[in-house]
Amino acid sequence: MGSTKDIAKYYNLYNIIREIPRFTIKEISSALNAGGRGRKYSTIYDSVRKLYDGKISFKPNLVLRTFENYLVYAYFLKIKKSINITSAFYSLKQNGNLMYVLFLSGEYDFFVTSRFDLKFENLRIVKKSVSYTPCYTIPLGWNRETRESLLRIAQSTLSEGKFEREIEDWLPWEDIHFRIYEIMKNDVQIPFSKVAALTGYAQTTVKRYFYDDILPYCDVSHYFFPKGYDYYQQSFIIVHSDYEKGLYEAFSQMPCTTYFFPLEDEIAIGLFHENTSDLMYTIRKLEEKGYIGKYLLHVPLHWD
Repeated sequence: MGSTKDIAKYYNLYNIIREIPRFTIKEISSALNAGGRGRKYSTIYDSVRKLYDGKISFKPNLVLRTFENYLVYAYFLKIKKSINITSAFYSLKQNGNLMYVLFLSGEYDFFVTSRFDLKFENLRIVKKSVSYTPCYTIPLGWNRETRESLLRIAQSTLSEGKFEREIEDWLPWEDIHFRIYEIMKNDVQIPFSKVAALTGYAQTTVKRYFYDDILPYCDVSHYFFPKGYDYYQQSFIIVHSDYEKGLYEAFSQMPCTTYFFPLEDEIAIGLFHENTSDLMYTIRKLEEKGYIGKYLLHVPLHWD
């Protein structure tokens, strides 16, 4: 999106916001060594607005880590009867027990996550797994085309090693902590005054809970898509590999953020690209080198 100079500017902003999720324009100005007030602050504010309006990035998210008393389960679902696919789709979208719903074209019809042990009407659970804390790459190839990045990955030598599937001991949260988390999880930058109005707690109390009790148990994720999120094709790949960490390092060379979801026996990868043929070539090369065992490739049709 725009010139290389513009993309570099937005990538710089993305990295600053990644370091300062609840930023002020003054803090960004200081990090950029821009200095001054007035027009310079206005210019920075305008750049941040364009970063989000153009879907080059999204507001930083809170990602609650995996705890003994807060496990997230991933379900791979298949329609029992194809005539029921529409009703199943809307039933899942309206299911308040689900955290995430992915409608797929491929071996599975749906990928959903939930804190609960669930059963589904008209859907068969093909596979169920604990979904451990996800990882999001910092896209080091932001100034390259996806084709070039995929060709580089195809030629890469990967390091062996699996993700640590850590379950932390105990999440000491009460209802108010979960309420604040639910309000702020998709936008870490939401004003504390708004959270206070929604919860009925004082703003100072919300702020204290956030910094003392919520943020220490969460990771903060931030994303980057140099041509804008809607420009790219998406693939959802389920992979068995002894080179999970190597794959993460390799796909960090993509221009877009890549999502990694460690499951019990495999990883699911959310990948943004521009050409399916380029992606399949890279996967074939990684498979030939033994970096990927069996895998399934899906195309996301809808996500919530």
